[in-house]
Amino acid sequence: MSVRLIRLLSLVLALSMAAGCLTGCGEDKKKRFVMRTFSTLGSEKDAKAYSSIISDYTKDHKNVVINDTSTTVSGSYKMELSISSTYRGAGAPDVIYYSAISDMSELSDFFMTIDQIRKDYPDFASNVSEAALNSVASSDGGRYCIPVRGEWRGIVINAAMFRRSSLRIPETWDDIVRAARHYEKSKVSLFANNLDDSAALIEYMVRSLGGTQSLSTAMKGAPDSHWSTVLDAIAFLDELGAFPEMAKGSFDGLISSSDLKHTAKKKTASPVELYNSGKAAILLIDNTMCGQINTDIDSQYIALPQIGTVTQAESTTASNTYPTHAISGPVYPEITANTLPPDEPDPTVRHSPDPAEESVSESEDTKENGLYVNFAEGFYITKKAYYDKNKREDVLDFVRYFLKGENATKLCVDYQAPSLISLTKKTQDQLTDKSNIYNGVIKSVQNADSFIVTTQTQENNFFWSHCSLAVACMSKGILTKKEALGMIADTQISVKDIYTNRR
Repeated sequence: MSVRLIRLLSLVLALSMAAGCLTGCGEDKKKRFVMRTFSTLGSEKDAKAYSSIISDYTKDHKNVVINDTSTTVSGSYKMELSISSTYRGAGAPDVIYYSAISDMSELSDFFMTIDQIRKDYPDFASNVSEAALNSVASSDGGRYCIPVRGEWRGIVINAAMFRRSSLRIPETWDDIVRAARHYEKSKVSLFANNLDDSAALIEYMVRSLGGTQSLSTAMKGAPDSHWSTVLDAIAFLDELGAFPEMAKGSFDGLISSSDLKHTAKKKTASPVELYNSGKAAILLIDNTMCGQINTDIDSQYIALPQIGTVTQAESTTASNTYPTHAISGPVYPEITANTLPPDEPDPTVRHSPDPAEESVSESEDTKENGLYVNFAEGFYITKKAYYDKNKREDVLDFVRYFLKGENATKLCVDYQAPSLISLTKKTQDQLTDKSNIYNGVIKSVQNADSFIVTTQTQENNFFWSHCSLAVACMSKGILTKKEALGMIADTQISVKDIYTNRR
C-alpha cells in the first residue's frame, strides 16, 4: 500500500471520528434544564400511570429533569386561588395538568392557546378531537386546555332481556312505562339504580324537557315546571316497581325509624350486581362502573325517551297509559320537542352549548346513545416556557408524549374516554378486550362534533345528592312534592327540618 493511500485512509478515518465526536458532543451539550410540572393526578391510580409516562419521557429526553408537584383534585383549589402569584414567581411551572378553568380572566396572561401554538406548529395536537378541545374552551373563547381524557356517563340496556320479553328497545315514554309494568310482574326492576342514586336519571329527564336552562335555574334555587313533571313521572315509575329497594342507611338520621320500616331494606345489591344478574334491565352507568359490567351481556346504549312521547300508532291510546290516580300537580302534560320553551344559554353553566344546537354528535353512533362526555381537565403550556428557546421543543414534546395513543389510554385508569380521534389497531383491540361498552364510548367520542356536558361536576355534587334524596323521600311518601321541590330549591333544607316543622 502506498504512503499516499495510507495518508488518505488516515485522513478519512480522522474526519469520521471528528464528525462522530461533533455529533455526540452536540447531543451531550444540549442544554439540560429542569422542567417544572404541576398536576392534579395525585390520586393513587392516577399517580402510578402519570409517573410511568413521565419516566418513559425522560428516557427519551435525557437533557430534561422533571420537577413535578402533584396533588389530588380536591386539593387543587390552592393553585387556583394563587394563580397570579404562582405564575409570576421564579419557580413558576412550565406545564400544568389541571381542570378546565373557564371563568378565570388570568388565563390569557399565563398560558398559550392551542391556536397560538399552531401558528408555529400546525400539526400540534392534531390527533385530539376538535370537539373535545372546543368543550373545554375558556369563557373568552380561547382554547388553552389540551384534554387527554374525559369522564362519561350514559344509559345501557340489556337488549337480550327486552327481546326475550317481546318488548321494544325504548324509543318513547310509552315504551318505558310498558316495560316497567311488564318487569314488575316478573319481580325484575326496570332500572338497576335505586331512587337515592337517581341524580343521572333526574338530569336526563329534566334536560330532555327544558334543556340546560331548567338545570341551571334549579341550581340557582328556582326549579321550573319541568321539575314538577319529572318528579311526577319518577313517582309513577316507582309505584310500578321500576326501581329496586333502597338501603335503610340512605335515610338514617333523617327522620324517625318508624316511618322507614316500609320504605327501605337493611341491605341491597349494587346497581351493577342487579344488572349483571338479570334482576334489572336498564343501568345508568358512568366510566367508573364500566369495567364491572359482564361483557357477555348484550348491552346497548339508549337515549332516555322524553316524558309524554308516543309513537303515531300509540297516540290514540296514550291516555290509557298514564295514571289517573291522585298525584299532586299535573301528571303527564302533552309535551313534545315542538312545544319546548325557548332556551337561552346560561353563562354561569360551564361549557354548556346553545340548547338549540345541543347534540352529542351528528353521527348515528353518538346521536342515539345519549352519552354525556365531560372533558374537564387537561394540559396547559405556560407562555414562560413556550417563549424560552431552550425549553419550547421539550415542553411541546412532553405534551405530545401524553397524547400518544398508548399513553393517553394508560392515563384512562377508570375507563375515561381518550380525547383522540384515532387509535392504533393494537390499542383499539386492547380496549375492546376490556369492555364492549367502553369500545362503544371511544368510537362515539371519535365521531362526535360536540358533546352534551353533564352538570354533575365536582362543584355540583352536593346539589345532585340533595336532589336524589328529595326525590326518593317524595316517592316514598315521606315528603310531598311541594316539600321536595322546596328541598331542591334550597340545599340548606334537610328532610329532618321539614319533618320536624311539619309535626
